[in-house]
Amino acid sequence: MNKARPAKNPTTCPADITWNENSQPISTQFDDVYFSTTDGLKETEFVFLQHNNLPQRWQTPTSNNHFTVAETGFGTGLNFLVTWYNWQKQTPQNTADGPARLHFISVEKYPLLRADLARALALWPEFAALSEQLLSQYPPQPIEGTFRLTFDDGKVLLTLIFSDAENGLTQIAPCSTLARHAGAEYTLGNGPLVVDAWFLDGFSPAKNPEMWTPTLFQSMAKLSGKNTTFSTFTSARVVREGLKEAGFHCIKVSGFGLKREMLYGHFQPVNHTDQPATTDNSQRRDAAHHYWHLCAAASHEQSSTATIKNKNAASAIVVGGGLAGCQAAHALAQRGIRVTLLEKNSCLADEASGNRQGALYTRLSPQDDPLSRFNLSAQIFANNFYSSKKAHGSLFDLCGDQCGVIHLCTQDRQKTYYQQLANRFQVDEHFCQWLECDAVSELSGLKIKLPGLFLPQAGWISPVKLCEQLCAHPLIDVLTNTEVKELNISGKGWAAIDTRANTVCEANYAIIANAHAAQNFEQTAHLQLKTIRGQVSHILEDWQPLSQLKTVLCGEGYISPSQNGIHCAGATFNLRDASVEISQQDHDTNLHNLKQMIELPNSPPPRNIEGRVGFRTTTPDYFPIVGPAPMAAPMEQNFASLRHRANAVLSAPGEFYPGLYTLLGLGSRGLAYSPIAADLLASLVCSEPLPVDQKQYRQLHPARFLIRNLMRNKPSTL
Repeated sequence: MNKARPAKNPTTCPADITWNENSQPISTQFDDVYFSTTDGLKETEFVFLQHNNLPQRWQTPTSNNHFTVAETGFGTGLNFLVTWYNWQKQTPQNTADGPARLHFISVEKYPLLRADLARALALWPEFAALSEQLLSQYPPQPIEGTFRLTFDDGKVLLTLIFSDAENGLTQIAPCSTLARHAGAEYTLGNGPLVVDAWFLDGFSPAKNPEMWTPTLFQSMAKLSGKNTTFSTFTSARVVREGLKEAGFHCIKVSGFGLKREMLYGHFQPVNHTDQPATTDNSQRRDAAHHYWHLCAAASHEQSSTATIKNKNAASAIVVGGGLAGCQAAHALAQRGIRVTLLEKNSCLADEASGNRQGALYTRLSPQDDPLSRFNLSAQIFANNFYSSKKAHGSLFDLCGDQCGVIHLCTQDRQKTYYQQLANRFQVDEHFCQWLECDAVSELSGLKIKLPGLFLPQAGWISPVKLCEQLCAHPLIDVLTNTEVKELNISGKGWAAIDTRANTVCEANYAIIANAHAAQNFEQTAHLQLKTIRGQVSHILEDWQPLSQLKTVLCGEGYISPSQNGIHCAGATFNLRDASVEISQQDHDTNLHNLKQMIELPNSPPPRNIEGRVGFRTTTPDYFPIVGPAPMAAPMEQNFASLRHRANAVLSAPGEFYPGLYTLLGLGSRGLAYSPIAADLLASLVCSEPLPVDQKQYRQLHPARFLIRNLMRNKPSTL
């Protein structure tokens, strides 16, 4: 029997807490309080908001119209709730430059379980509405990684990094000490990520010395700018000297409650260019110390896209009107960027994204491998994305049904994996539950042959309705019947040229999101994309064996509850098949897959069965392709030494077309992958914190295939 590989040296575990006589949480690991026993709320306001001067600073919008707070120690989430609450009260919801946005980054090594978090937050009933929203999106425990939570229709973002402080901040900093000491200034996206205010929380240095390290303070410095401030409840010498050494000016003042003194101050940039590059052998052996995924800041300063004075003036072209393009357009518009979406067909979602229904589904596994970790992150992000309440209801309300998805075990290995996942998340049954056959049958409404893993927060979505909803934004203009033949650099940034050689529009940024047709563009012709034919079957609701279906079932195929009197079942995988005609053989395959999942009585086959053919676009490693479009020839030249030594130390960044990005290769997971992929893309464009860690970003990066081919000494594809 195959067993899943456990995580290697996990840096997080659930918080072990007790409760005092006032129902306040106490850390057993550190024998310390989470907040002042005198008044936790007033402590947060005094130490963090007042001494970072936040209410006053928020009255003047920043140049990029978002304000970033970073925190060490999420704990009970009190600091975040207080910051969010005051942001709502004191910050204009919209400015001349578009919606003002708050980014809150928090690193936590010992996350609270959801039940403990709910009990702690109940101490502040004035934040009940905000607490409910936080709890509804809080990641299932125990889990490690980076997770993006979105509130107030995208105006407030919480990036939770469940890791130790050193590793967590390293994941959002653009590069390690190797490149910084070499004098390089690299960025993850279109510009540097700068933290405006630091909340140094966590347990006291005496009880938690592992957190308060020189590496922590150096990472803070890498993410700080000339206007960055900090505050902390402690005035311990190790903290004061560590901050000063990293370039922070420290001021000691009276503390809150029983704390005699505290520190606050601001960052004074330190010049590292005169320091030699490190020659540590362990770094030389580590291929992770390549910087091909990073951008050189100088090139961005020279590009037309970096000269935009305010975000409201920024514009983007999105090529492709399927799930990828519509999600990208929506994510950019939510950040105040005006988008022109160009679709060659007469309506949105007319090709691979055009099925009547799609399951919110990823291939979940407890294995500790990159794709399994990404699938888990994408599932959690998508669950929250589609279920978050907005003015007119959630996207599940408007475009589908959050009826749950049951992953049925068609193989013994799957059963092992799904049981391990259910055991792993047994304290968070809202995320997944193990069900035996009888429980699956009761929940789904049909007699089911197999046990499975139930995801209550998932369901089905109509991709066509979803695309229409995503593009119903005042900053998005949709042009159909517009086929883009070329994307050319122009004075404004990028120009879209149609098949008649006419310039359709110009914009500062261009996003290529047109699936396999991306290979028709000169800039992305080298990307490794392939198409796979798939056919779905449309079965009338009155076919008795399916009439009582209440949830989505996924096995070798899938079947959804009816929409407008029709069930959608599928989908086949036909390699090397370019036929667009409906195939009876494929209908038979879909019905056969249903029979493997459901006890079907001896009744006539469904009548008047119809269907639809689409062509998914996927990649050799099954990850989407998200990020800046690489300039292939310069990349191959700059990293050519990797052909001879895959672990060669190279401090050069990647070479990219300024302002040109891709969102491609969603395969059969478009509904699940597109929300997190679009958020990543928009974060890169807007120089915001990423919704994934740096390691996962490299696995999604468009340049990864070029680098891998060099490491394997494969012939050039150019």
